[in-house]
Amino acid sequence: MDRGAVPSLLLVFAVAAGLGGCKLEKHVATNDGDGQAQQVVSSDPGGDMDALVADIWSKQVLPHLQQTATDMAVLGDAIAGDVDVAGEAHGYRPSSEGSPWNFAARVQGTILAARTDTRAATAEVDVTADGKADVILQLGPVIRGTALRDILPFVDFSSFTDQIEFAQLSRSLNTRAYESALKDLPRDDLVGKTVDVLGAFTVRGDGPPYLITPVETKIGGS
Repeated sequence: MDRGAVPSLLLVFAVAAGLGGCKLEKHVATNDGDGQAQQVVSSDPGGDMDALVADIWSKQVLPHLQQTATDMAVLGDAIAGDVDVAGEAHGYRPSSEGSPWNFAARVQGTILAARTDTRAATAEVDVTADGKADVILQLGPVIRGTALRDILPFVDFSSFTDQIEFAQLSRSLNTRAYESALKDLPRDDLVGKTVDVLGAFTVRGDGPPYLITPVETKIGGS
């Protein structure tokens, strides 16, 4: 081994040890919307996914969504035209064959209906002012799907121990989204109010309304 490489290796080991069960492993060029390189997130065996998400949420997750989000009205038209063309222009999908497109979206519209008598609470939102629901916002506390994990180009299955750990990462991201963007939202008299949401969704061959997982949410007046 090149002796000049020893200090660098020691530094890597020290950083990994200091982070306990999770770490930011290496730098690679990934598509973050403006051509900047990002750190690939990985985990040690038995890593704490909640701790990992806490570490990357403000530093990587939110900035990536903020920088790459497209207006939902634009996305809706683009996806209706050709989902693959829309995905190439505005979305992201993992490299594995058959993976669906994921999109970061800025949703601004009016709540048409809300179901808040369940732990998987939702609100239907009209984005295009045509009286129809274009998206369904997840309000939680139960948040379904893997859109938040799968929209992130710096997260890849091969960097994690197994499928169980990768699934736990998705649950931890969804929990963090609920705790930071949804937990304190009012649940009464939502119909007719305006919303401004930053979130992500996955297109699996279905049409609108698309199921949005919010990471930033503002509710206005009627």
